Amino acid sequence: MAPRPRTRSAKLPANLCAEPQGGTVYYRYRNPVNGRRTSLGTDAEKAIKAAIALNAHLAHQLMDRESERLVSRVMTDRQSIGDFLKTFETEILPGRRSKKGHALAEKTLREYSIMLRTIRIEFGHLSWEVVTLERVSAFLDRLLARSSNAHRSLMIQIWRHAIAKGKIIPPTNVPEMTIPRDHVVKRRPLTLEDFQQIHHAANKWFRNALDLALHTLQRREDIVQFRFDSLEERDGRTYLPVRQLKTDHTSDMGRLLLPVGPALDTVIARCRDDILSPYLVHKAPARRRREYLDKKEHWTAVTPEMLTREFTRLRDQTQVSARLTPEQRPTFHEIRALGAELYRQAGWANEAIQRLLGHSTEKMTKHYLDKHMEAWVVTDTVGLPSMVSRK
Repeated sequence: MAPRPRTRSAKLPANLCAEPQGGTVYYRYRNPVNGRRTSLGTDAEKAIKAAIALNAHLAHQLMDRESERLVSRVMTDRQSIGDFLKTFETEILPGRRSKKGHALAEKTLREYSIMLRTIRIEFGHLSWEVVTLERVSAFLDRLLARSSNAHRSLMIQIWRHAIAKGKIIPPTNVPEMTIPRDHVVKRRPLTLEDFQQIHHAANKWFRNALDLALHTLQRREDIVQFRFDSLEERDGRTYLPVRQLKTDHTSDMGRLLLPVGPALDTVIARCRDDILSPYLVHKAPARRRREYLDKKEHWTAVTPEMLTREFTRLRDQTQVSARLTPEQRPTFHEIRALGAELYRQAGWANEAIQRLLGHSTEKMTKHYLDKHMEAWVVTDTVGLPSMVSRK
């Protein structure tokens, strides 16, 4: 069968063809992005107007990154997004202060820096005018839900500052027009039996870290900073001061003075060994390479990432979570929730557990405790009066 005749007149816009059929001319538009053909009917004037509009709408999808850079240069001589991102990272973020006047934590700045690098790769070469809602949505959709929401939040802040500096005209916060993704935490809580198996398989230095985490309920970033010379003697009691890196700059709840009870005192005593170190959690490195040791405050120091990796290794080695997907398997951080539940079982009030965790709200503490508790609704005493069953 002969192919259907198609005509491409000089009077027709690009991608629009006229196809005579049985004495009637049909107009079809070929999508330049995916090659799909769509009928635009038999009205030439309407088909031409539609094709012109479609060509304009789809033009930006056909431009490569170099073309976009050239277009941006023609459309505006103002600062590019990449230039502003440098200003945002080096001037705006370091200048931020909490309500108490504290700067952002070092960990927070590192997380922002990683996200800014991703945003710079995607949008840094562009001008503000060519960044469409469609492009921002496509970028966020490529990320996992949790990462997508974090990048979206940061981009909203960036656009807000750019608007305030007069970089975006008209002042439209495009990332704010997107919808945050639903993110459900799938991670399963760590059981006491799982903890004990991992503890039994661990080396001495990591057992100390596990015990300190379970007794103090502190985060890994704080546990690796526990020092022998930080222990204080007051009124015949020993105290372990903790400045939580995550919350010390935002809340008084992040500065804790922990009275050392008999159980914790035993753990601290076990931390003293033949390795001379100022840190409670310490180990001799397998390789004492200078470039590696120079990054640490002391050659025996342990990093938070080492705790995460060792916990993951032992968790998988003992197969305590073998039936769970990688997203469901507990991490070192889940020791906080397990310890909080054990304190609750020991008779501690929720308020006391909240203070030990360093939470500023009861809601967050309840979130930790709920991981190990199933909610049950207690009804009135069940059983109908005996007269109901009489015949």
